[in-house]
Amino acid sequence: DSIQAAVANEMLKKIKKITKKRISNAIVLDKYLLAINEVQTIERDKSSKEVFHLYEFRVKNKKKRNNLVSFLRKNKIDAKIHYPVPMHLQPAAKKYGYRKGDFPKTELIADTTISLPVHEFISTKQLKFMATTINSFFSAN
Repeated sequence: DSIQAAVANEMLKKIKKITKKRISNAIVLDKYLLAINEVQTIERDKSSKEVFHLYEFRVKNKKKRNNLVSFLRKNKIDAKIHYPVPMHLQPAAKKYGYRKGDFPKTELIADTTISLPVHEFISTKQLKFMATTINSFFSAN
């Protein structure tokens, strides 16, 4: 049906615009956060295209991660901890017998990762505010 095709075509245009903005926002955040010694941006695979449902970075000192999230939230930044429990430590994986320490890199990532919003409605000014706030946290701690 031509109406369905027209609607689908418009949806694809919208999705492409949203994806382009999210990628652009992630690039801006990468640039700002690279200047902060206490954080580590995620290494990007140049052969794949990320659409940034989530923007994640890591805090080098895992003890400060939760404090940073609280600080960001107090400053009206929607920081989150997605996937705080690695898959091998989830209740559903208990039957496989994995224990804490079996996958140390996975556990480190779960303990140090923070997610920030990068949706298409965020401005460059807001992205800069996020980075400045993160920098101010580490300057004070």
